[in-house]
Amino acid sequence: MVRTNRSKLEASMLLIIVLAVTTFVIANGLETSLTANNAYGQAKSSPPLSSTTVTHKTTTPKLHAIRINSPTKGQTVPVHKDIAISGISTTPNSTSNCHVSVIVNGIKPYQNATGTGPKGSNDYSKWTFLLVPKYTSIKQGANKITSKFSCGNNPSLLSYYSVNVTGVAGSGGSVSKTPAPIATTNNTPSTPGMITTGH
Repeated sequence: MVRTNRSKLEASMLLIIVLAVTTFVIANGLETSLTANNAYGQAKSSPPLSSTTVTHKTTTPKLHAIRINSPTKGQTVPVHKDIAISGISTTPNSTSNCHVSVIVNGIKPYQNATGTGPKGSNDYSKWTFLLVPKYTSIKQGANKITSKFSCGNNPSLLSYYSVNVTGVAGSGGSVSKTPAPIATTNNTPSTPGMITTGH
């Protein structure tokens, strides 16, 4: 009788050990599988282990871009002057109701840019924005200019691009770290709104 109980105890212990090892191996394999899927952004198709379904969030690649061409990153610009900001954007051909807006130093609201692409004012493949003191102006020191591309309420078609520039007091022209000029407006009465290039 003692031997039978001991055999049953040994068999039970062996069964518990086998179940524990099996559970550990399955759990470790599942964790590795989930970690690998998240690391590569892939959702593997595998049968659910129970009634709980694991879902993976996938992101849609952005099909557009926006860029500020002028002023350039790190450029120095005159303070308290009208500044022409310009750039480019690209969108899928089927996208409509898109526009570009600009914000300077986080001063809201975003200001609408003007499309200057070959298809007219709604073509933002090229765009401009005239920064005037009525909205805000470049201050002495560090300044951040951010452009925003958006299409209706579609968050997958939302893109930002920023440049940091340095505002300097002085002659009214720009002193650039790069050879790219910056446009300012000429405020003489004979040519109002005429765009000129600073030196």
